[in-house]
Amino acid sequence: MANQVDIPEEELLLPWYVSGRLTPGERARFDKALSGSPALRRALDEERALQAAFATAPLPAPPAIDPDALLGRAGAAASPLPSWIRPALAAAVLLAIVEGVALIFLVPPIGYRTASSPAAKIVVERTRYAVQFVEDASVAAVRAALAEAELGIVRGPLPDGAYIVESAQGEAAFDRLKRSGVIRAIVRTD
Repeated sequence: MANQVDIPEEELLLPWYVSGRLTPGERARFDKALSGSPALRRALDEERALQAAFATAPLPAPPAIDPDALLGRAGAAASPLPSWIRPALAAAVLLAIVEGVALIFLVPPIGYRTASSPAAKIVVERTRYAVQFVEDASVAAVRAALAEAELGIVRGPLPDGAYIVESAQGEAAFDRLKRSGVIRAIVRTD
């Protein structure tokens, strides 16, 4: 078993202290600890120097990648990959790109704090509804109603034919969706 090292809580808070992310109570406790600890003051100076170095450090240029050579396309340099793996690699790259784009649009940050940036804390309130659409509603009409209400489908169809939809617009989205004429039943789920 490896030796465990106890690091004082104040040292763990150094990045947040330097970037101004501590709450007033945390900052007061940290300032009190700072006034009585030369070691903590030295660590604070080192943290400030480290953050300044990161802020001014140039980013390295990404290496040049030749996709033709990597995938072994005709006319390109010989690929080090066997021919049977090329389609799988292309599919994996495409899947990674699609997942990355989906994560950007489908997973908003919900209340987090970073150690490296004084950016404001982001909190996104979402409201969810269970919705059953009328049987003869067209896909285009449902899409238009969801877009107008600024709602997105999160899950469904459920066994009862309902879909779970979500919005950051709260009751306003609920009201717009009810007026659309494509809803048979709608219930708030949170």
